[in-house]
Amino acid sequence: MKWAKYVIVALSGIGTLILAGCFFIPARPTGKIVGYVVDAGAGSPVVGARVIAYPLGEDGKPSYWVGTDYFSPTALTDADGWYELVVPAGTYTVVVEKEGYATSKVEGVVVASTARVDVIEKPVFNPDWPLEPPEVTVTIEGQVVTPGDEIMLTADQLADGLDYRVDAQGPNDISIIYAALGKTPGAGFTTGMREAFYSTYTTGDAVLNPYWYPVEGWTTFEVVVYDMNENRTHLLFRVYIEPEEPPTPDVLDPPQDLSALAVTLGKKVAFYGEGFTVPSGAGELKIQAAPEGGNLYVELTWDASPDDWVIGGGYVVNYRVYRRLAGEADYTLIGTIASGDGVWEEQGGLLFFRYYRFRDSSPDLQEGVEVSYQVRAFVGTTESAPVEASTTPLGIWDVRLLEPADGATGVSLTPTFRWEPTRIVGSDQLYVWALFDLALGGWYLADLLLNETEYQFTGVPETPYERLQPHRVYQWYIGVAIAYDDFDAPTAVSVAIQDGWSITGVPVPEVPVLPATDLFTFTTGDWGE
Repeated sequence: MKWAKYVIVALSGIGTLILAGCFFIPARPTGKIVGYVVDAGAGSPVVGARVIAYPLGEDGKPSYWVGTDYFSPTALTDADGWYELVVPAGTYTVVVEKEGYATSKVEGVVVASTARVDVIEKPVFNPDWPLEPPEVTVTIEGQVVTPGDEIMLTADQLADGLDYRVDAQGPNDISIIYAALGKTPGAGFTTGMREAFYSTYTTGDAVLNPYWYPVEGWTTFEVVVYDMNENRTHLLFRVYIEPEEPPTPDVLDPPQDLSALAVTLGKKVAFYGEGFTVPSGAGELKIQAAPEGGNLYVELTWDASPDDWVIGGGYVVNYRVYRRLAGEADYTLIGTIASGDGVWEEQGGLLFFRYYRFRDSSPDLQEGVEVSYQVRAFVGTTESAPVEASTTPLGIWDVRLLEPADGATGVSLTPTFRWEPTRIVGSDQLYVWALFDLALGGWYLADLLLNETEYQFTGVPETPYERLQPHRVYQWYIGVAIAYDDFDAPTAVSVAIQDGWSITGVPVPEVPVLPATDLFTFTTGDWGE
C-alpha cells in the first residue's frame, strides 16, 4: 500500500498551496519594485499608501495571487514611506493611491532584478473630481511608442534634435506636461533643464535638444503629466543615444571649489520659486523653499573646470554628480549637468559665467546621516579627477514661546521674554524676536539673537519703545529661527521659522514661507508693576 501513502503526501502538498491562496506557482519571482512615496509639499513619508504593480497593458488585477511570499504586487507604505513589491521579471505599471491624495501612475517599469521607483504624491485639489490619472500617448521620431520600449536613436536622427510628441487626455483638464532625457522631469528647482508645456493637452510636434541633456548610450526618455486634480502619469522609455565623437582631451582638470549645503525646512510648504537668504559667519546663504521632492535637500555649487569652453579651454565640458551615503561602499551617479546649464549673471550688458548648481532632494537623504558628493568634469570618454564635499543634514525643530504667556495680564513694562526650542538642532541657533504694539496698528520692534533663548526688554531711547505702555495689549513671537551646524562655516542649516521678515542684516523672503507656530498676546500692568 505504499502508493496510498504517496497519494496522501501529494494531496497534502496541493492542500498547502490552496491554503496559501495559489494553485500553481511556476517559479519564484526574480525581481522587486521598491521605493519611497513622499508628500510633494514637505517630502515627509506618505504612510499607508497602497502601491500596486500591474503587468503593463492589463487593466484587471495581476494574473498571479497577491497574498503569498512568492508574489506580492500589492503593498502599503511603512512609517518611512517605503514599499517593496515582489514580482516576476517583466514590464509593469505601478499605481499609488491614498485617501486625500491624487493618484499616481508610473508606466514602463522594467523589472529584471530590482527596480527603484520613488513617487511624489500631491494632495488632491478637489476630492469630488475624478482620481483617474491622464491617459498619455508618446511619439518619438514619428513612431508611437509603448512605455518600457527600447528605442535606438542614431546620430543622423538626432542631428536636428529629438523629435517627439505627447498627447494627454482624461476626465480632468491637463495642467502640465514635462519631458526630459536621462531623468525624471518636474519642478525646475530640482530637475534643472526639462521641457514644460502648461495648460495644454498636447506638446504638438516638439524638438528636444540632446545638447542640454549630456547623456549617451542607454538612458531614459521620461514624460510626466499632471491634470488639474494633481493626478500624475509618469512614462518611462529606454532610449539609446548614439554617442558623438567630439574632440576629446587626454586629461581634464577637475571643477573647482565644490561646496555642499544641506537645507532642512521644518514645516510643510509647497514648492516656492522665490528664494531668501540667511546670515551666517561665512556670509549670506541663499536658500529656497521646499523643492517638489522634499523638505530636506542638499545644494551643491562649484566653479567650472579650467578646461570648460566657457572659460576658454576649447572643449564642451559637462559634469557628472556622484553621491555616497554613510555605510555605502561606492559612489553612485545621480545627475548630469550640461556645460550651458550653469548660472550666469549680467555685468555691463554682457553675460558672464558664474557657477554651476545641482540640488539633490532624494528621499534617501536622512537627518544625521553623512552624505558625500563627487563632481567630475567629462568630455566624451574622458573624465576628470573628482572634487569632493560632504555634509550631514540637520533635523527638524520648532520654537515654543514660554513667557509672557499667551493671555497674561499685569505684565511688567520691562518684561523678560523667554522661549525654548523643541529640540536642540545643530551647534548654533539664530532667532529674530519681534514685538507688536496692537494699539499703534502694527508698529513693531525686533532684535537679532544668536544662541539666546530669552530677551530682557529694557527700552529703546528716543523711540515709541522707551518702555512698554501700561494697560496696553502687545503681541510677541519668534519671526525667524534657523539652526546651523556651524554658524561661521555652515554646511547644514535647518529653518524652523521664516515668517516674511526683512530687517537690516537679516534678509528674508518678501512673503511668509515658514510661519511661526506660536503668537502670544499679553496685557501690561500699571507703572509700578
